Amino acid sequence: MKRKMLALFVASTLVGNAFAQEEQATATAEAPAAEESASAGLNHWSIALKGGVDYYRWLDQSVNFEGGAVVEYTANPLWGLGLEYMYQMNNHDQNGFQTPEFDGTVHDIDLFGSVNLSNLLSKYRSAAWQKLNIYANAGAGVSIYSWDADKFSSDRDDSGVLPMAFGAGVVEYDFNKNFAVGLEGRAKCNSKEDFAPAGGAKVNLGANLLFRYKFGGMSNVRNVALTDFEPKVEVPDITPMVEELKKQNDEAAAKMEEQIANQNAAIKKLQEQVKFVQDSLDSHIRNTKEPEKYIPTKEEDEIIKTAFAQLEFETNKAVIKKSSYSSLDGLAMLLKSHNEWSVILKGYTDNSGNAAKNLQLSKDRAASVKNYLIGKGVPASHMQSFGYGSADPVASNATLAGRAKNRRVEIELFSK
Repeated sequence: MKRKMLALFVASTLVGNAFAQEEQATATAEAPAAEESASAGLNHWSIALKGGVDYYRWLDQSVNFEGGAVVEYTANPLWGLGLEYMYQMNNHDQNGFQTPEFDGTVHDIDLFGSVNLSNLLSKYRSAAWQKLNIYANAGAGVSIYSWDADKFSSDRDDSGVLPMAFGAGVVEYDFNKNFAVGLEGRAKCNSKEDFAPAGGAKVNLGANLLFRYKFGGMSNVRNVALTDFEPKVEVPDITPMVEELKKQNDEAAAKMEEQIANQNAAIKKLQEQVKFVQDSLDSHIRNTKEPEKYIPTKEEDEIIKTAFAQLEFETNKAVIKKSSYSSLDGLAMLLKSHNEWSVILKGYTDNSGNAAKNLQLSKDRAASVKNYLIGKGVPASHMQSFGYGSADPVASNATLAGRAKNRRVEIELFSK
């Protein structure tokens, strides 16, 4: 029995090494293609030895030994395929008349699929927890059985081959990158009730301790996290594109700011033009508006009459006599207190002498009064002076008294 198990282990090791060497040679020969694969340079093979107990019958409650070996190809961290051999003892003890006594053996050979539930359900667990994995296995194959019945049993000796199917759960812990240990619970179903005489059960249960060797160690697929195995998505470097977009955006923003600044300058210039036009229009309206003549009050009229009644000039000259200064000073004070007034001074003469000289003399005398008032602080912009010669007499020029009245300076007041 021991020689059989040792031979089985040696054969499994040789098969695994052969598969590993073949895969490595293939990967070397197809290096360019392998580089494109997520599993490039990884080893997929492992072998395992396991042994424990099986439970066949329900009536005599007997437990027997089972053991075997596995060669497994792990395609990726999620699933793999395996070839399994199991040796099971099926010895029956005498239990009254219900079960006969016989020694039996079963050799199971099957193919199975294995799913890593830990990676399937929690691929982002920590590195420490990635050492612990739970597998669900299921497969089918054949059972080669034989047994020798007790000489007192009515059952005959029997042997043959039967189809079988099994399911198993394995909890496996990685000691290091090459070795792992695990616990397996399995259930196997056969189509022959004679495997469990008088019990009628076609299913037997087993529990095993498992030791696994992983070829390639660090590079074995069973040691690779699913997140590291999955193909890495090459993220293109978009920094140049982002910088170019930022440059374009900055240029567009600068251009827009320049346009806004130009528009604001144009708007400001337009506002200044509008203001200038408005001011010009207001000035034109003021200048072209017919002035409204101001009627002075009684007190104001008295000051004005006194000033011009006492106004005297030197003969045939535009020089104001000093005796007229005091009355003109009172007029100046009145005009300064009313900046809202506009003043027109009109000069006249009698009709004696040359008309042209009389016209110029009337202009000069009106201008002399204006200049005197300016000298006393009345704004020049508020006053205008004109001369009309002998026009518009207020008395007859035939008499001396009439001619004296016609030699005069008059004032007109207007509201601005």
